[in-house]
Amino acid sequence: MTDQHEAAAATAADTFTVLDIEVPAPRGYPGQDSSRHARRLLGRAENTDRPGEDILRLLLGARGYGIERLPEPRSAVPGERRRWCSVYEHAFLLADDSELCLYELEHDLTPDRRLVCEVYRDEVAAGRAARRHAHALAAAG
Repeated sequence: MTDQHEAAAATAADTFTVLDIEVPAPRGYPGQDSSRHARRLLGRAENTDRPGEDILRLLLGARGYGIERLPEPRSAVPGERRRWCSVYEHAFLLADDSELCLYELEHDLTPDRRLVCEVYRDEVAAGRAARRHAHALAAAG
């Protein structure tokens, strides 16, 4: 390699380190039976505003899915200990290579501590529901 090529390579390397861009790796969809998973997910959802038949129809043709637990705890009930509240992202790879995500709120923020599953179209709605349940439980005392 000539000095000129080495200088160009060093400049290119510096450009990448200066920009420090992190490109996320493509998502994997390891789940094989997407239609079964979609039916089970939506079937166990107890919220009345869960995604409907139109979303289920889209998911029946999905080619794969992946599930990820989102890291941030969503809710805490003042004075309560050992309550369960978690949000999972269910990402489906659709037949046209687009992605559709649903957000499962799993919690025991019920008076009888029963474990409940709710499903929402977006993460913000799942977070709002968690806060709403926590506030209602705290108010009930």
